Amino acid sequence: MATEQSLIPAKGGGWLSGFRNMLRKENGRWVGTHEWLTQSVIWLALVNGIVTLVLYIGFTQSGPPITMDALQLFFMLLGSFTPFGVVILTQSDVVGERQSGTAEWVLSAPLSRDAFLLSKLVANSVWIFATMVLLQGVAFNLILVAFGLPTVPAINMAAGLAVNCLHLLFWLTLTLMLGAAFHSRGPVLGIPIVFLILQDLVAGLASVYVPWLVPLLPKSLMGQGLQLAQGGGVTSLVPFVAVALFSVVFTAIAVWRFRREEF
Repeated sequence: MATEQSLIPAKGGGWLSGFRNMLRKENGRWVGTHEWLTQSVIWLALVNGIVTLVLYIGFTQSGPPITMDALQLFFMLLGSFTPFGVVILTQSDVVGERQSGTAEWVLSAPLSRDAFLLSKLVANSVWIFATMVLLQGVAFNLILVAFGLPTVPAINMAAGLAVNCLHLLFWLTLTLMLGAAFHSRGPVLGIPIVFLILQDLVAGLASVYVPWLVPLLPKSLMGQGLQLAQGGGVTSLVPFVAVALFSVVFTAIAVWRFRREEF
């Protein structure tokens, strides 16, 4: 309960009453417990660790690899692994506090339910983007330097990483919505993971029967991010608009549902 004790009295009302105080608490969960360091190490090992291993094998067995091949591997790992991490990391944010009684306790203070949810969204977004995306992009270019390979231009890399942040926002808001809707961790964790696992199958079936659905899937963003990082352009704005709208809708539903929660 150390993080909960860091809350200070807040005065005032409104739909975001207590947001700043709650945001301080949520940031404390990352900084005070060194969660940021743990997540940084985990994703450096899972994403750039594999990239380093593949580059090392390439150098020792088949000669120097090409930067673009390494970049393709990097974005494939980033887009495939990190959504699972987002779901696992945030699946108990709302459910856990509801089950422990913490949510009822903090909401008895001048803290609105909207502020309770949105502070979790903002804090998690900042730290997840920083540790799972931004740090990985910087580390990737440093690895290329270590192997004597040309680095990816900062502007191109930033554009590609921004797309991955939008991709992760989809899964973060989906998990937040499910956390507001359900009282147990099972569906909050299970529904997004099943969707992640079956996304390739869904995309394959959709391409045959409902091809208009394919660009609406969050998976479509992964290729767009790689293209931007490679210095290319965006082939379609549909995935960007779709994922952004889904994220807004998920957040709105989460807020609507949590306002009706009885404590």
